Amino acid sequence: MTQTSLPARALMPPPRPSASRPRLDRLSTATPADLHRMFTEAPAATAATFARLDGDLVMRTFPAAGAYLGRLMARPSYFWTGKSFRHTDDRTAFGHNFFQLLGGLRALNFVATVGDSVVDARPAVRLDYNDTRVGSRRPARRIYDELREVEPDLWLGPSFLLAGRKRQSMGWFALDRSVPFTEIGLRATG
Repeated sequence: MTQTSLPARALMPPPRPSASRPRLDRLSTATPADLHRMFTEAPAATAATFARLDGDLVMRTFPAAGAYLGRLMARPSYFWTGKSFRHTDDRTAFGHNFFQLLGGLRALNFVATVGDSVVDARPAVRLDYNDTRVGSRRPARRIYDELREVEPDLWLGPSFLLAGRKRQSMGWFALDRSVPFTEIGLRATG
């Protein structure tokens, strides 16, 4: 595997996802039990599927019932709009999240690897925000996510908040590689 280069625009405000997100919108109508079933029935993550989880991917959240900010998080216009993955080798990718706040933020860094899921002990892509290589601060280090590919280029997984040895569900999220980003606040040069 070759390393994924970080584009020059990576330091600029993140782009906005396209308004057309049919697969993510379809997932938003699923129940938490449906999302759990889709995740557990999805093929186990492999090095090959992990390698395809690369670049900037549009995201939508599906919060757990009663989750703080749950109604806001369930909206397609929610300010948390994507995740970015940059592979350093076959086993590791570094990443961050996109937020449409203050003109656009790239924050909440993580390290992604393939390992056993806390949901069903089968391989999944694990997003570790507590890895010392990304230098996250509290409370970001308490976040833990997982992903599996449920359809070609559509990834689904649970999100947890770590409290000691317990994991509190924050709900589910999905990433869709087929949805394009459109630039905001950037002008073409040259």
